Amino acid sequence: MKKILPLAVSAAMLSTFSMTACSESSSGKTRTVSIPAMAVTELMYHPADGYPEFVELTLSGTSLSSMSNVNLRLDGAVEFTFPDEALDKGEIIVVTEDSALFREKYPDYKGRLFQWDAGFKLSNSGDVLEVKLDGKGDFDARYDNNPPWPSLADGNGSSLVYMGENPAYAESWAASKIVNGNPGSTEDPYYATSSVRINEIMPYHSDETGSWIEFYNAGTSTTDISGWKVVRADAKDSVRYIPSGTTIAGGAYLSLHTLLTEDGNESSVSFVARGEAVYLREVQDGEVTGVESGMEYSAVPTGLSAGVIELSDGSTQQGTLLKPTEGARNSEIDLGPIYISEVFYNPLDGDVEFLEIVNKGDSTVTLHPMLNLSYKGWKIGGVGFEFGENHTLEPGEVAVLIPSSYTDTDGYTSVSITVDEFRKKWEGVLADSVQVFQYTGKLSNRGEKVSVEEPSEVAKDLKDSTIVYYHVSDALLYSDGGLWPEEADGKGYSLNRIDYSISGYEPSNWEAKEPTPGVL
Repeated sequence: MKKILPLAVSAAMLSTFSMTACSESSSGKTRTVSIPAMAVTELMYHPADGYPEFVELTLSGTSLSSMSNVNLRLDGAVEFTFPDEALDKGEIIVVTEDSALFREKYPDYKGRLFQWDAGFKLSNSGDVLEVKLDGKGDFDARYDNNPPWPSLADGNGSSLVYMGENPAYAESWAASKIVNGNPGSTEDPYYATSSVRINEIMPYHSDETGSWIEFYNAGTSTTDISGWKVVRADAKDSVRYIPSGTTIAGGAYLSLHTLLTEDGNESSVSFVARGEAVYLREVQDGEVTGVESGMEYSAVPTGLSAGVIELSDGSTQQGTLLKPTEGARNSEIDLGPIYISEVFYNPLDGDVEFLEIVNKGDSTVTLHPMLNLSYKGWKIGGVGFEFGENHTLEPGEVAVLIPSSYTDTDGYTSVSITVDEFRKKWEGVLADSVQVFQYTGKLSNRGEKVSVEEPSEVAKDLKDSTIVYYHVSDALLYSDGGLWPEEADGKGYSLNRIDYSISGYEPSNWEAKEPTPGVL
């Protein structure tokens, strides 16, 4: 069953979404008013050939007399402004890329149907779809086609079904069991997440260290994983099988250095150090059930492994670990030298969002190094920025990144901004010596992943295309709900990092403070 929950700024998940208004209280911050909550409840971002992309939305708050009166619209991955029509509480509506094709393929859908603006498509590789009311993000549907997101929704017949809780987290979404999705219904069977997950991978660095894969059973009972598939998404000889008689007790770890080939021969595992995506797929009676877990890791330095850590809010993070921990609880994520230090993701209307990064290492970092006789820049994932020639960060140096536009005080008009104008806004705080860069993207007001990534290798993929592989120096997956600081969500405060030895994914590692771009 599709679980429809309204999203709110508090952990209590109130029945309406609390949105900041433009007027100020005596404290100098904005007061809050309650408006109806919207949710994306099904998302078909990579349909089968001949089928259309679509977004299913459900109103879980108070009924609307007019969608246009509250400026209800889609933004981000696709764009659409809803018309001057009423919307009832609990009503399900669909927006698609091709309404005629949708009616042809889904004749049982009887609800209202809209077609988003021409020229837009949902990216097959992941994006953020924003649902906005009165200029504010009421709900952001973040999705991805890499682990831990379900592979069945990536062109393999399933849609993504929203399960409730934090829509920025992969754990809040599941692959539908109904082929090609089930728009218009809240009764959607879905594939559950396996209790057994890929927990750690030691890539092949040398014959001395070898390569292995570790599994962890988060359940309480023993699970027989005989015959389950281990699939490397980007490898030619991609499928291996777990030997017969292999079980893993609840709460236990199991590492394997060999797996079986298609013809039953034993084969040493060999995962690549430059990074890849690996899936564990449940098999029963010789058939893949659709239940899976997955892990994607970026480039791993020699001697280290990649793995999964659990966070205080129940979510997980994947990445390079500080040290290998075969057969035991994983160590912390390996971080640095460049970190995200401050994020002003949801400023008051009329203010400008920004990101702040800092070099905590002992050496100057060249942000546009040479790889394979060509220069490749470090990048900031989530906002679409890549550093150019002659960009460096000295030890202890801070840099600020800003967008090319911001939202005006009316809540929806976009206003361009230059670096000089941003410096003037923060005169007396932002020193002239601090480097300021501009990105073309935008930080989600609800939550998304932001990463600092170092180019590590240039190689050819299976299609003979040139690919740049990256090592993640630091990453943050923030949210406006759960355990994340509420004051940073449209109340004039920014997220400020507390401890640089702890993952940026960890909600308790951030506090809400007055924004100070360029100042640690």
